[in-house]
Amino acid sequence: MLSIINKGCLLMWVVLTLGACSPLPLSQALLSFYAALDQAPAEAHVSLAVLQQLDPLLLRPSSLYPQLDDTPLPVLSALYRYHQHCSGLPEGLPVAIGQFEQALCNNTALPASWFAAHPISMLGGSTAWHYLQRHPQASLAMQNLLHVRERPQALGGIGQLSDDNLDALANGQTWLLQDGNLWRQHQQQWLRYAPQVWQPLAQKADIMLVAATGQCDLSLGTLCAHPLNSYARWWRALLGAAALLTALALAWGAWQRRRMQQRQRFIVQMLTHELRTPIAQLGNVVEYFRRDFDDLPPQAQSSFGALADSVQRMRQMAAASQHYLSGDGSRDVLEMPSTVGLSEWLNHITESYTDLTFCLDTDRRVALPLYWVSLCVNNLLDNAFRHGRAPVRLHAVWHKGKLTLTVSDGGSMATGSLTRLRHLCSPHAGMGLGLTIVQRVMHRLHGRLTFTTNPTTFTLELPCDSQK
Repeated sequence: MLSIINKGCLLMWVVLTLGACSPLPLSQALLSFYAALDQAPAEAHVSLAVLQQLDPLLLRPSSLYPQLDDTPLPVLSALYRYHQHCSGLPEGLPVAIGQFEQALCNNTALPASWFAAHPISMLGGSTAWHYLQRHPQASLAMQNLLHVRERPQALGGIGQLSDDNLDALANGQTWLLQDGNLWRQHQQQWLRYAPQVWQPLAQKADIMLVAATGQCDLSLGTLCAHPLNSYARWWRALLGAAALLTALALAWGAWQRRRMQQRQRFIVQMLTHELRTPIAQLGNVVEYFRRDFDDLPPQAQSSFGALADSVQRMRQMAAASQHYLSGDGSRDVLEMPSTVGLSEWLNHITESYTDLTFCLDTDRRVALPLYWVSLCVNNLLDNAFRHGRAPVRLHAVWHKGKLTLTVSDGGSMATGSLTRLRHLCSPHAGMGLGLTIVQRVMHRLHGRLTFTTNPTTFTLELPCDSQK
């Protein structure tokens, strides 16, 4: 260990020596770069006056999220339910927000001056965006009242900036770097230069522009300017140190990861063990109610099915967890497959959805990890009924060792990317979280989740063996 420390000190001395031996005229190089950039074509631009006319909140990334700092979570939850169902407006809301939600539910038009005075919704995003979900015909008149992220192609692409860069722009910084594109505030406008335009000019001026994360030879707000030759020498000197530190970090990380896995495994094992007794007791209660089902009040009878189904799911979850935690060398397998008839299994899943159209090409017995696949299918069906439009369809087909389950509805989404969809839907009723769980479970089962639009369709594909 002492020899490693001595080598590290030697490398740091080399780095400092190389940094001290590069007296390049950086300020003159920057002036040369500025002059060349003035003559270069900008990929996009937007007037600073146009941005200054926007309400400052329409530039802040934090405005896109629920206003938890100003409003208790129960009030926001009640407001969201009213926003979805137009029933039960919560008390304690600001008068303007209450008027806005009632206007949305009653399809009452609001003047643009109202949105200018109240630009941000308590649920996150601009009030204009929420208004346009129910009044799309007002889109042209409301563009200037939308958050920049809600119109990413407008204003020269300002809405495509990251949260840090968008905050920096709102705070008055004049240089930004995003995905290789250079943003510069110059002559009362913001200019965006493509990498193939500004990088050759920087190399010609013998400078390197990077994000400001450490020591800067010359700071340009969120960027650092380094002499190009000095930067290259620093890179060569740091390469050896980086290799050594990477090896140490990998060893340390592997040890910490092993400790964390052991700790997590112990906690899950303890919880699974402790839950077995309550689950068994709940099962006894369900059996008691089942014997006396005819004597239960009508309201209790209608709730009995949901209780019994929940207890069954808890039993399946405990069994799946017990298998995963067993020390039989198959920990990478979430659940041992069970042989079941496709029609029997899918009928059990679909019987709780009254308006579902279900189609099965050919019935056969297959080996499936029932708990986890059922969890994925139920997630997609719940999302379709909650967020989509009728009709909702489930289509199942087995072909050459692969089971394909397709859930579709009559809705349509603008985005065709599953990652983008999870990001957009994460604030809405847990849809983004549910899709993340489904995608991770399918990955562990060596399957995949795909998404297409027009109509909205989610497809689960996973390998499974047919049983005779």
